[in-house]
Amino acid sequence: MMIPACQPGINAQDGAAALERPIFDAQDMPPAAAPAAPMVATSALAYADFVAAVKDALRDIHSPDLLSRNPLLLRGISNLGKSAGPQELKALLCETVGTLFGNARDEKLRRVLELTYFQPALKQEVVAHRLSLSFGTYRRHLGTARDRLARWLWESSRVLQAQPELPSTPETPTKNGEVEGETAISHVTGEPTPPRLSLVVLPFMNIGGSAKDDHFVDGITETLTTDLARCSGVWAISRSTALAYKGKPIDTRQIGRELGVRYVLEGSVQTAGERTRFNAQLVDAESGAHLWAERFDKRRTNLLDMQDEVTTRLAHEVHIELIAAESRRAAREHPNRLDAVDHTLHGWAAWYRHRSLEAARQARRFFEAALRLDEHNVDALLGVADTHMSEVNMYASDDRAGQIRAAEAAATKALMLAPDNADAHVTYGTVLYAMCAPERALREFKLAIGLDGNLAIAHAYLGLMKFFLGRAGETRAHVEEAIRLSPRDPLLFRWHCFIGLADIYLGRVVHGIENMRKSVEINPNWGLSQFVLAGALALAGLLAEAAEVCATARRLVPNFTIAKYRAEAISDNPVYLAQREYFDKGLRLAGVPEG
Repeated sequence: MMIPACQPGINAQDGAAALERPIFDAQDMPPAAAPAAPMVATSALAYADFVAAVKDALRDIHSPDLLSRNPLLLRGISNLGKSAGPQELKALLCETVGTLFGNARDEKLRRVLELTYFQPALKQEVVAHRLSLSFGTYRRHLGTARDRLARWLWESSRVLQAQPELPSTPETPTKNGEVEGETAISHVTGEPTPPRLSLVVLPFMNIGGSAKDDHFVDGITETLTTDLARCSGVWAISRSTALAYKGKPIDTRQIGRELGVRYVLEGSVQTAGERTRFNAQLVDAESGAHLWAERFDKRRTNLLDMQDEVTTRLAHEVHIELIAAESRRAAREHPNRLDAVDHTLHGWAAWYRHRSLEAARQARRFFEAALRLDEHNVDALLGVADTHMSEVNMYASDDRAGQIRAAEAAATKALMLAPDNADAHVTYGTVLYAMCAPERALREFKLAIGLDGNLAIAHAYLGLMKFFLGRAGETRAHVEEAIRLSPRDPLLFRWHCFIGLADIYLGRVVHGIENMRKSVEINPNWGLSQFVLAGALALAGLLAEAAEVCATARRLVPNFTIAKYRAEAISDNPVYLAQREYFDKGLRLAGVPEG
């Protein structure tokens, strides 16, 4: 029986975000086999009905007569065969729980499910007592674990629509716009194709270091595999499988065929005195072409802290490159039959490539196209909300209320589908920020950090919210933590803008100008940064340069006015409003229209 193979060495994070990124181990697979997952035929079940069916199956797990009538069996579980019955469904659920929650961090969730459902005649109060939990905490754990299980099964079944045999008839799109079997069968060669965003992290090489550094280098490989597996949509081969290639000559194309992945990440760690150099390369496993490379040095300090910083940075950059590569692949190989995932990848690629008002609208069109094919696509929902909020929060919207409503609907639905997705909480926080609720937004960003402490964007927005709450002196530390975690982030220009704004509001205009120049240099197309720089230059007495920058800003955001900026104040905090008056003076001096 095939179940989602979430390896014990990989941390299945507390949240649906991790469930959307299945991890498989291809160690025991024949070379050409594509990874398998539970194949629940969900096409006839809406997500809410699917979740209800999983919940009912857990409740009825000891009642074969009730299980036999469960929609999961009635709709068919293809990897169990047509003759699958209650015992097979029970085994699938039990084994999936054991695998999905198989790491130490998730032991409590696994025990909650096992004691509640797999051991008969235990009341929920008894389970809570056995686990030394309050009843309320127990119920929250139960809901989280059950939702994660359902989401895992749902996403796995949707991602791997594998069909071992294809009819010889021409390609026929499904009702969702996808060509049947597309994710499993190549229409060019007829061979099984790897999942999108699938990769293996090969063991990093220890160059010139002593044997005592081996554990540190192996830790880089393992942690990087874990961090990449947590990235949205990524399929990462487990480290235990990748270890089979340690110390062997590398043929990336052969590795891709053997493991059924599209990409290979390889790298090395070189130590010399107090310096450690990290090299990483992303390779297309089909062509052997190098897609991306990175090299940087770090001073050798606390090894675990350095490991976390390095792997977080690499995982974020690799994820962006994977999205760009898959977007190009889809446009090249099947431009006329894009499915929901293709449209979503196109949207994020466009948004990462060029942050501007025009790019936000272009990316949103891709996300909306994805949602027309799959209304439950969490990444597309977050993309719609993010692009609306970028337009609103840079004071460029002509329909602020309408865009906020659209973003709120998308973000709320994403949270409903993936309640423990840290990115979803960040997106909802930006909606609350636009709704002039910085205190509630602050809580969302703190919650996101609780779910993923290395999520750089959450740290940056945490600093921005403190700025709106009259605590601009605390902004820099939070944003600098974001920059430390992701020093080449696509949003780096915005983070320098956050620090610059805080400095200007605190009267540190020279420091503010320094950061605003960095923001504009990184991305000259972001109108808000140009306006802030113009205001800061005017406050510093550099009126000619301020007027020049203001003219550039007005070309980027022609509807920006001081009246609009004042009317869309995010907070009513008196400290923030008093500091804002000082900055408004700079905008007037720079030549920004009054209204």
